[in-house]
Amino acid sequence: MGLNMYGAIVCQIRNVKSYLRYGVSVLLVLLSTIATIHGQSIPKGNNKGEPQSAPEASAEAEASDRLGRSTPHGTAFGFLQATQNGKYKEATQYLQLSKKERANGGEQIAYQLHELMDNAFVGRVGAISDNREGSVQIDVPRDHERIGIFRINGKETNVDLVRVADPVAGDVWLFSSEILAEVPTLFSQIESSELESRLPRFLSTTQLLSTPLWRLVSFVLLIPISFVLSWGIVHLARAGQRIWLRWRYHQLLEDVHNSMAAPATLILAVVVHQIAVYFLGLPLLLRLYYQRITGTILVAGIAWLVFRLINRWGERERVRSLAGPEHRRSAIVLLGQRIVKVLVVIVAVLGMLSILGFDMATALAGLGIGSLAIAFAAQKTLENLFGGISILGDEVIRVGEVCRVDEKVGTVEDISLRSTRIRTLDRTELSVPNGKLANMNLENLSRSENSSFRTTIGLRHETSADQLRLLLKEIPALLLRHPKVDPRVARVRFVGFGESSLDIQINCHILTGDFNEFLGIREELLLQIMDLVADAGTGFSVPSRTVSVRQDQHLEYQSAVELARERTAAK
Repeated sequence: MGLNMYGAIVCQIRNVKSYLRYGVSVLLVLLSTIATIHGQSIPKGNNKGEPQSAPEASAEAEASDRLGRSTPHGTAFGFLQATQNGKYKEATQYLQLSKKERANGGEQIAYQLHELMDNAFVGRVGAISDNREGSVQIDVPRDHERIGIFRINGKETNVDLVRVADPVAGDVWLFSSEILAEVPTLFSQIESSELESRLPRFLSTTQLLSTPLWRLVSFVLLIPISFVLSWGIVHLARAGQRIWLRWRYHQLLEDVHNSMAAPATLILAVVVHQIAVYFLGLPLLLRLYYQRITGTILVAGIAWLVFRLINRWGERERVRSLAGPEHRRSAIVLLGQRIVKVLVVIVAVLGMLSILGFDMATALAGLGIGSLAIAFAAQKTLENLFGGISILGDEVIRVGEVCRVDEKVGTVEDISLRSTRIRTLDRTELSVPNGKLANMNLENLSRSENSSFRTTIGLRHETSADQLRLLLKEIPALLLRHPKVDPRVARVRFVGFGESSLDIQINCHILTGDFNEFLGIREELLLQIMDLVADAGTGFSVPSRTVSVRQDQHLEYQSAVELARERTAAK
C-alpha cells in the first residue's frame, strides 16, 4: 500500500511538472494578449501644456464622466451598482429627468426602476453595447439603445436608453423618459413572493447587499445540494454506461466512462445550481456577477473534461505504438497530445475572458501578435519540429534501417523531434536536423527489393581477343548461377579501350534489401571474377606512364646546374 501511495505521489508530481511546462508555453502566447487587454483601461490623454482642438476636448469630457455614462453599458451598470448600494440619489443621474422631477420624486422612481430591473427585466446586461454611439438596431431610433424588456403578466415593455447632451459631461446615455413614465404603473403590477410572506419576518426584512437574507441563505445551501444531486446523477449514468459496455463494447465510450466522473459532476452541479438560482430571484446585478463566475467555472470544467479525454486517448495510443512495430509514432502522439492541450488552454482562457466582459477583438489581435513573435523567434526550432513530424508520420525511415544521405551511407540510430542520428560505415555519428533532412534526397536502402551491383574491370592490353571472348562468356554464366542474382538484369559487355586497359562493364541486380547481405554477395562475386580472369591467362591492368627526356634538354639541364654551382662557389 505504501508503494502504491508513493507511486501515486510521484505521478502527481510529474503531472504538476507537465502542467507547468504547458503553462510556460501558453504564457508566452498570452502575455501580449493580456497586456493589450489591460491597456484598454488606461486612459489616453494629452501631455500638459499642449493645446487641444474642440473635438479632442469634447472626447476628453466624455471620457472624464465620473458616472461612466458615455456608453449604454456604462449607464446600465452604473445605475445597477448605485441602486444595489442604496445610493438612489446618485442613481437619479442615470435617469432622463428634469431638475425638478429629480428633486421631487427622482429617488422614488430610481427605487421602483431598480425593483423592476431585479424582478421583471429580460435581457442580457453583459451584452449591452460598450460603444459611445451605441449599436445599430432595427426599428430603434439612432440615438436610442434597447437593452431589454420588462415582462409582467404576459405584457412586454421596451427598456430604452437615450443619448442626450450634458453641459458638463458631454454626450451621455440615460434611461429614457418614456420608460420612466411607465415605471410607477409597472411597479404596482409586481407580485410579492408567496414564499417570502410565509417565512419568518427577520429572513425577509433583513437584507445584505440589498438582497433579503433568505435568498442569500438559499443560494449558499443550494451549492452542496447541487453537488450531491449531480454526484448521484453522474454515478447512476456511469452504472448504466458500465452495463452498456458489457453488452456492446466501444473504445470511445470506455474512454468517456473512465474520464468523465469528476469534471462531469462539476459541470452538472453548476448547471443545476444555475437553474435553481434562476427561480430564486436574485437581484439583477448579483445574477450578472453570478453568471460570469459560473460561466468561467463551466469553461474550466469543460476544459478539465477535455484534458482527461486527451490524456486517456494519448496514453492508449502511446502504449499501442510502443507495443507495435511503429513505436516511433509515440513521439508524434506525445507531441500532438501536448499541442492539443495548449490549444485547449488558449481557447478556455479566451472563453473566460469573453465571459468576464473583455473585448475579444483586442484579445485576438494581441494573441495574433504574440503568436507571430514566437513563430519568428523559434523559426528554426519549428522547422525542425515539423520536419520531425513529417519524417515520423510518413515513416520515410525507421530506426535500424540503412539509408543514404548526401553520399553518406549509414544505419539510423535515433529519430527525435529535432534531429536524426545516423551511424555511418566509418562508425562516426552523423546528426542531421529534421528540417534539413525533410528537404533532402533520402534513399532508404533497407526497403529496396534488390540492390544494384555495377562495376568496371580493366584487363591488360596484352589480353587477346579469344581471352576476352572467354571472359565475356564465363562471367555472365557465373552471375546466372548465383541464386541471389536477378537473371532478368545481368549484363556483361566489353565497353571500350582505356588508356591502359580493356574495359568490361558488369551490371546486375542482387535480390536482397539487406545492406550487409549485399556487401557479402558483392564480395563473393568479385573474388570469383578474379579467379575467372586468372584462369583465362590474363590479368588486370596497372596504370603506368613513360617519361622520356631528349638529349638536348638533358645538356641544357646540366649546363644550368654547373652555372649554379659556379655562382655559389664565387660567393
